Amino acid sequence: MKTKLLFAALVGALFVTTACSGEAAPPPPVTVTATPTSTTPAPPSGPDAKTVAWLDGVCGAVYGYMKAADEYSRKQPSGTEVTRGSMKEELGIRAGFAGKAVDDLTALPPSPISGGDEVKKSLVDRFTTARDAAAAGKQRLEKSGNSAAMDAAIQAMDATQKPITETPDLLPSLKIETPALMAAAAEAKNCSSPQ
Repeated sequence: MKTKLLFAALVGALFVTTACSGEAAPPPPVTVTATPTSTTPAPPSGPDAKTVAWLDGVCGAVYGYMKAADEYSRKQPSGTEVTRGSMKEELGIRAGFAGKAVDDLTALPPSPISGGDEVKKSLVDRFTTARDAAAAGKQRLEKSGNSAAMDAAIQAMDATQKPITETPDLLPSLKIETPALMAAAAEAKNCSSPQ
């Protein structure tokens, strides 16, 4: 019986020692909830800025030429006799209009639109031809005022009109077919038809 009492006392003492030791019970397991982060970028808030700027530049060059040529023509009095001097002046002005279009187009960066560089090259070629024809016609008039020079000047004037008459509607030629490209074209302020 002594052993049982000793055993009971020992278990009781052990129990009291453990309970009163001041050590806190281990904390309950912590549950961590991780929210996965998305690695896909957020969709853009609007049309691609580079595409808008490129379209704006192309349309601005072409429609700017058309507008400048139209405004110049409207300012000319009707029924005026065409002279060597007036033809030289007009060819110089029209060469300047075409030259500005060439400069504006060649200053553009590579196209962000598939096939855009080919369209731009075609436009540069057309305006370069018009500029060079006008400059050559003017130069020929400066050297000689004979009828052959006047005929060449008239042909040069016709050449300055070809970028207007032979340039197709820009947006279909650029194949603006996707919603993203349509939104970019709508955002490009110079791509509305010339006034």
